[in-house]
Amino acid sequence: MRRRNPFRRLAKAYWRDTWVLVCQFSPSLLIFTLLIITGSVWLLSFYQEKRLDFTESLYATLMLIFLNPVLEFPRSVVARLPFFVIPVLGVAIFTEAVIRFGILLFAKSYRQEEWQRVLASTYRDHTIVVGIGRVGYRVVEELLTAGVEVVAITLSEDQEGAYLVRRLRERGVPVIVDDARRAEVLKAGQVERARNLLICSGNDLTNLEIALTARELNSKIRIILRLFSDELAERAQKFLGVDVAVSTSALAAPSMVASALRQRTAQAFYVGEHLFHVVELVLTADDPLVGTMVGELERRHRVSVVLVRKPGGDLIQHPPSELTLTAGDLLVLIGAPEQIAVLEHRRLG
Repeated sequence: MRRRNPFRRLAKAYWRDTWVLVCQFSPSLLIFTLLIITGSVWLLSFYQEKRLDFTESLYATLMLIFLNPVLEFPRSVVARLPFFVIPVLGVAIFTEAVIRFGILLFAKSYRQEEWQRVLASTYRDHTIVVGIGRVGYRVVEELLTAGVEVVAITLSEDQEGAYLVRRLRERGVPVIVDDARRAEVLKAGQVERARNLLICSGNDLTNLEIALTARELNSKIRIILRLFSDELAERAQKFLGVDVAVSTSALAAPSMVASALRQRTAQAFYVGEHLFHVVELVLTADDPLVGTMVGELERRHRVSVVLVRKPGGDLIQHPPSELTLTAGDLLVLIGAPEQIAVLEHRRLG
């Protein structure tokens, strides 16, 4: 997935944020603009001490607003009116609206949450991660490493959660702090334009509710759901339109058992109903696999060699079948538990 230019995205976000603020302050800004135009036309029409063009009257009006008149005080009572009215109204409007508008526009820390939503609005074809705890934060890190664009949504209820939110924002990830069960919050994360939704909070019912709401908003989004209950995970996949329902126990149990059976198991995972182990092997000088070619090892033991690290540190990913294994090589294998067990038995005698 191609990541979008961050500078272009930031410029787009600033433009949208400016427009939001203009709409918010439009009554005050309109009055301020009318005051300037009215004052300029008034001076142009009634000021008689010198002949003014529109540019001069506009400049004189602006200076009156800032209590710094550049024109001689007129003799005409009518012409004197702007000299009293414009400073009073101008200072009041400028102080209340224009200055606050400028602060909110350029000092994003004063409205951090609104800015996060504006920034998220520039994302398309991205991944939304809900729940930034330890699991959710790790998920976002892995996605960023893989070059995936991420918008996060979380309820930061403790000090650790606030710290993780701050860390992600420092890395440029928009983080919306709100309840993802509400449709408007998911919409703020652009769920209708997202490709994936990963729900990582620690409450099964909350996760299911978020998944259902997201599915109503985007029928095509791919939903990956973290659940603690195996039964709920199975039913979520079958009945709720969830693409992947990850049961925490289903992931933890095979890894723990694999680690108990053999010390070098790095990971375990399911493909459908089939369990596979990822195993690291270091070949010693007397290992029977030394001198064996990768292709022969794969055919004989029905495993896949996905990586070989040579003693010098060189990594060979997807090694060719004719590569001969030598002492000191580290192998990463994938295979069914029984196949790995047979291989270990033959190696250890």
